[in-house]
Amino acid sequence: MHISPPILFPRQNNEEYAAWVMRTMPVDPRRGFPVNGGKSWHSGIHIPHTDTGALANPLRAVADGVVVYASYPAPTEKRDTKPLNYDGATDNGCVLIRHEMLTGEDPVLCVFYSLTMHMKQVRPEIQVKAGVTVRRGQIIGTSGMVSGRNACHFQLCCSSDMLKMLCGRDHGNLDVSASGRAKPVYGHRYFLLPAGTAIYEGSTPYGLSAFRCCVTNEALYITHESTKTRTLHKVGDDYQTVGEAALAVDYICEPTPVVSGHKTYSEWVRVAYPGGEGWVDVSSPVVNTWTDADFPDWAGWTLVSDDITPDGQCNSATMKKAQENQAADFTRFICQFPLEWDFSSFDTRFSWLKAPNASLPEPMNDESYAELKEHAEALSFFDKLPVDTQKKLAGLVWHFDPRGLIIQLQKAERRLIYSTKNKMNDFIADDMRYGDLTKEQILAQGKLNRVNVFGEEFKINLFNFNKTVDEHFASMDSMAFWTASGEYAPLIQIMLEKFRKNEGGIMQHELLNKAFLEHKTTKECVEIIRKLIDELLSNNQCKQLSQNDLRELRAKIGRNVTLPKFTDLDWFNGLGITIHDTYSTKIYLDDFEVMETETRGLRRKSFKARLTFKIQDHFGLDIGDVNGKVFELSSWFCSWFILQRYKPYGYKPFINESNFSIWIDG
Repeated sequence: MHISPPILFPRQNNEEYAAWVMRTMPVDPRRGFPVNGGKSWHSGIHIPHTDTGALANPLRAVADGVVVYASYPAPTEKRDTKPLNYDGATDNGCVLIRHEMLTGEDPVLCVFYSLTMHMKQVRPEIQVKAGVTVRRGQIIGTSGMVSGRNACHFQLCCSSDMLKMLCGRDHGNLDVSASGRAKPVYGHRYFLLPAGTAIYEGSTPYGLSAFRCCVTNEALYITHESTKTRTLHKVGDDYQTVGEAALAVDYICEPTPVVSGHKTYSEWVRVAYPGGEGWVDVSSPVVNTWTDADFPDWAGWTLVSDDITPDGQCNSATMKKAQENQAADFTRFICQFPLEWDFSSFDTRFSWLKAPNASLPEPMNDESYAELKEHAEALSFFDKLPVDTQKKLAGLVWHFDPRGLIIQLQKAERRLIYSTKNKMNDFIADDMRYGDLTKEQILAQGKLNRVNVFGEEFKINLFNFNKTVDEHFASMDSMAFWTASGEYAPLIQIMLEKFRKNEGGIMQHELLNKAFLEHKTTKECVEIIRKLIDELLSNNQCKQLSQNDLRELRAKIGRNVTLPKFTDLDWFNGLGITIHDTYSTKIYLDDFEVMETETRGLRRKSFKARLTFKIQDHFGLDIGDVNGKVFELSSWFCSWFILQRYKPYGYKPFINESNFSIWIDG
């Protein structure tokens, strides 16, 4: 992981990352985000620490970064007296860290700040000087007290220009008139089905009727998760749930003839709509698409910038409307208001407390106001920050519920470290065509089946049109019998059965994943990539991989790595004849982590990561396969070619896809 909570409790078995973050970061309801109990803007959350022993909870850096400012807390006896003790004993130790983080498969650099306040202790090595580098999970101090309670304040914030890099906008709602950014891309996918979108019936996507079962009469907003889709529609300015469709397994196949404008494939997704459930082709050009990187409104993300008053009271109409719902969830609200640690703006932000106000039982008197002001001065540090940091955090700053942003950014950790020129899901390649040739065109194929006898050329043609369809399939079954044995032999029969069913699409099977995972070429490929990463880390002092590091890694993989494939030896287990070489490959770097340990006074840096492979090959024959590759001299392949390419038959080829992961370390 590349981001984690500031207090680390062990993650339970099978505990989702989001659930773990929420469990480790409980919130004092009176000091939540983005508004506290006094109806003032509050830039973070107060996390009660649950340590009941003599030591406070260790507080950690949530991600790699550079310490911008650190302040050691006043002695314990001072936290019990004014000005720190305003409404209870309060520690004033704090650490401000600037984080640079790459997000997305083809990553973009984003910058944000984390602040931990009300710390009982700050580690001495953090305070040495500005610019100290910290790693994710590194202890920076311990939790202290605030207002007489065991707790710390924690916040995440950024400037407007960085918010644009992070979510693609710095005001308003997501622009739904066009699809999302090309990069970064990560996490769940989201679709907008405009009014008039066709939804097709059927319990499975195979053989979908060309007749529509429904045409939407309003725009529908879809969230696509791993095992389900959720549909919403707009009622006024609000999104309301229409329903969910379970088992939303995508069906990717050749471009559908009923929707024009596709490039290489159609992708059918099952969704709920006001009349039931059905299938939608989300690759249609009329369907706009986004990912989590675009922070869609209907995923709960709300940018709040409508408080135009200069004070620190929350006067946002958006917030007030949201607060009318007692069950409102603000973890995905991003709110713009001034930094609360700038003492020079205190009177501008808080003088409203001295005037009659519906948020207070009675106005604050001058004496109480003066005490509050002294308390704020004892906590403020903005004037002590480096000038460049002051420029970034001056004026209006964007604030996040730290739990929501941490959960979001962890989705952005995956990196695409290699991709072939051939694209995934290429259903318009020549070997994916079907029912496109006449008998005469097929009989004209075959460069190697011409024999010269005494100067006269004769053609030996094994394209036998006297056979029935069943006899052609029997010929392919014979191929399976004679070329497949051992553990992986069932795969060729599984593929032939899919071909016989004329389903097309993509075939995935755990046995195929296992075959790739255990293959010699995969192990050799993984070992070379492991060594390349090890070399990069040695050169960059074991830091997180930068954009330049990733570019270098991609180039070196392209030059030095032979991709996983089935070799000539695999002609005896069925994999050589059905797959052999592969068409397209993607390799991802997941769960990358650099660790530092100390044993007997010796520091050792190491890494671990997960390589995830996505490999596709086409179960289909192109023109070149039966012209010079010996296959035209095999009745098996001639039967295959006829079944696939002959117009009266047109059995659909399909794509074999393998997905597997391997852990590496170094």
